[in-house]
Amino acid sequence: MERLNSSTPHLIRWLSHTGGRLHVVVIESEDVPADRGQMVSLQKSMRSVGLDVILHAANKHDTFPQRYFSLINILYRNRHPDTHWIGLIDDDTFFPSMSALISKLSGFDPQQQYYIGTLSEDWWAVSNYGYMAFGGGGIFLSIPLANILDANTGTCKDHIGTSAGDIAVMDCVYAHTTTKLTHIPELHQVDIFGDLSGLYESGRLPLSLHHWKGGSYFGPDGNGYPLEKMHLVSEICGDCFLQRWQFGDDTILSNGFSIAAYPRGHLTGESPVDLEKIEETWHGNTLFRHSLGPTRPRLALEDEKLQHTLVDSMLTASGVRQLYKRNGVDGDIDTVLELFWTLDAS
Repeated sequence: MERLNSSTPHLIRWLSHTGGRLHVVVIESEDVPADRGQMVSLQKSMRSVGLDVILHAANKHDTFPQRYFSLINILYRNRHPDTHWIGLIDDDTFFPSMSALISKLSGFDPQQQYYIGTLSEDWWAVSNYGYMAFGGGGIFLSIPLANILDANTGTCKDHIGTSAGDIAVMDCVYAHTTTKLTHIPELHQVDIFGDLSGLYESGRLPLSLHHWKGGSYFGPDGNGYPLEKMHLVSEICGDCFLQRWQFGDDTILSNGFSIAAYPRGHLTGESPVDLEKIEETWHGNTLFRHSLGPTRPRLALEDEKLQHTLVDSMLTASGVRQLYKRNGVDGDIDTVLELFWTLDAS
């Protein structure tokens, strides 16, 4: 319940007032069921900000993968005549552009059996868990496929041989159909440890992001990234989140994430960096080339690259203000850059 409550500001960014309905299976903890009164209160609060949400109390006897699989039953049985896809996500899945996601899915025939998602960026996870849609990046099932999985709930849900929900879905798909994964690499599981600047500054616009809440997957301090603040600029410029702009000979804005200067001529010198390649800012570079390649070596911060990262943004009467901060080193003061986005009155 607390994780869902903390996710609400981020859900507002991409789901509010879109017409998309969110079904959530909730518990308080593995040992404590969700309080009914708190469920009613949270559902009412989420609906008041434009989220079409229905909370479902988890079956107290279900394990985590069984709760995960039960979402297929709930979504399939609550479908509408014009429902083409059902999607399974985590509470820390983020879709920067619903229009881009819908456009991508529109390229597939929803009358056919489709199992759509993305692999982990980490080849170790793929080789150990399987060629499957990893749940944090989003799993999308066509209605004909969901029908088969729902009909086989007795074997797929009640006899699960894994502790992971997305593996349970894969096992059911591969056990009862000839459907295989349709891989969309723009969906991101984000199984990447450490500094994710390379991903966010790549200019490759993601359809989904995951693991933004922090922990071992994120950043030097483990505090994650404030996606609801990073994404706010889309109120002004639409699908401009993480788009790149170059200023002068040495500065690049990755919109909503950073303003990076390259003082040693890495943009225009004799041997400029290839900006089409992702900078290897994370830990353990060799296991990510199948998903993030081509890549390039990391530049030294405070020498080859001076990076201001977004710390806050706010919606005002006339636009969006963004604040990017670079921490001072060796006794220098911190510096803050402000960008102010406004709509063209013409």
